[in-house]
Amino acid sequence: MILLRLLGLGAIYGLGFALVKTLFPSPIILMTLSGGSSTEGNLTFLALVYMGVGLIAGLVATPIFGVYLMARRRAGGGEQTASFAPRFTLSLFLSLFMGVVSGVLTIAAYGTGLLPPGGVLDPLELVRNSNFSPGTPLLYAWTIARDLLPAGLVGLFLAPIGGGLLARLRGVDGPPVQRSYEEFEG
Repeated sequence: MILLRLLGLGAIYGLGFALVKTLFPSPIILMTLSGGSSTEGNLTFLALVYMGVGLIAGLVATPIFGVYLMARRRAGGGEQTASFAPRFTLSLFLSLFMGVVSGVLTIAAYGTGLLPPGGVLDPLELVRNSNFSPGTPLLYAWTIARDLLPAGLVGLFLAPIGGGLLARLRGVDGPPVQRSYEEFEG
């Protein structure tokens, strides 16, 4: 049951991320509406791949993050709080993790040839053109970090929707604990 809730939450976050992500590297949706091909290849296919990567990132990252939260709760890391801060923070961390997964999937899409290399949006073009070998890992990290801004925005906007479930998984923001009189006598 909890896995279905996590997948539903992942679909919501992934869909939101897919829509926001297509606006950030460049307005891919607007480019698609103009029609035709460009240096990026078929723009409709590019938009579908970017949106698919965002949705898949949400569906992959949310169950992993949920299992992590439940493991932390079992380790005794949760305390009862009723503020908005845990919801906001957990939603932001989930969305940033989703951004990392999306960055890795985007690199994989260009690396495997699913998307045509050499375009303006190709994150590996900077890595290919670099002559600074010690900086190559940093260039890959920057390529992955490109998705953190749109992911962070999704986490901010969806905190009221998904933060409650994440806070309950973590063990914070639960209902107040009712104690019986026997507990106070002992």
